[in-house]
Amino acid sequence: MDIITGYTGSPHVTAEQDRDVNIGIFGAESYVLRTGSRLKAEVSSNNEIKVRDGVIMHQGCAASIKKNTYDSLTIANGSQGMKRVDLIVARYSRDQNTKEESLVLKVIQGTPKESGPAVPGYTTGDIQAGDLIADMPLYQVTLNGLNITEVKQLFATQDSIAELSSKLTETTAGLSKANNSLGVIGTQYFGKTASYSYRNANNWVNNVAKVTLPKGTYIFTITAKPQALGQNLDAFTLGVTGVSWWEAQSTSLIYFGSGFYPTCTHTFVASVNAGTYGLAIWSSHNRTVNDVEITATRIK
Repeated sequence: MDIITGYTGSPHVTAEQDRDVNIGIFGAESYVLRTGSRLKAEVSSNNEIKVRDGVIMHQGCAASIKKNTYDSLTIANGSQGMKRVDLIVARYSRDQNTKEESLVLKVIQGTPKESGPAVPGYTTGDIQAGDLIADMPLYQVTLNGLNITEVKQLFATQDSIAELSSKLTETTAGLSKANNSLGVIGTQYFGKTASYSYRNANNWVNNVAKVTLPKGTYIFTITAKPQALGQNLDAFTLGVTGVSWWEAQSTSLIYFGSGFYPTCTHTFVASVNAGTYGLAIWSSHNRTVNDVEITATRIK
């Protein structure tokens, strides 16, 4: 194994190694990166197209046009009454004798025709396989008579890792939202109230936290943290409204002690119709109840 990003006392990093690293990050295809002017093409005249600054990643080979500059490309004169299609490509080439490599913009001229001119061919090539030429099409230039009538972009742009991460987050959120609306297996529904003031001792209070569910079978998990008010022993009950009480309710007899906040939890499985279901609480004393939460995970 050869170290790439490390000092060895002599030059050792090869272009092939550097391209392999880029391929591992960006893929083996060819892109224009989202920096600078992204190689924007401007028609300066019927004989000149300016390609503005930017960076390309061509099969792992990086090249750039410096910021606030451009490369000027000459378009051969068109012919009166004839149509033609030219290609602007980024051409990688390697000298077979000296092994020197370059990547430059080049115009491949098409053949004039009265109608339906063909797009000229180009050399695809595989740089890492050792091919001497590999073209990356950038623009298709259409001429009608003497005039350039269209400059069509052919390349794709590649997002940065930060942009891809942001899009992945948005996609994940969208899928989660779609799953929630469809109610697919494994979808979780949450309802939570950070703090609730229970001021109706020995009575049920419904819908302290609630979830809206499609019809299905769910694992319900309900939790709450009743705050101690000095009692040594207390009855505290959790339940879910709209579900049979023998499944949905659980009573805890709690020794609070001084300033103790116990966590009361109950889990059960129930099949329910579509509707809204709320967490209910009952206590033998008035008290503050923290972290009242209901979770329903669909299993069928």
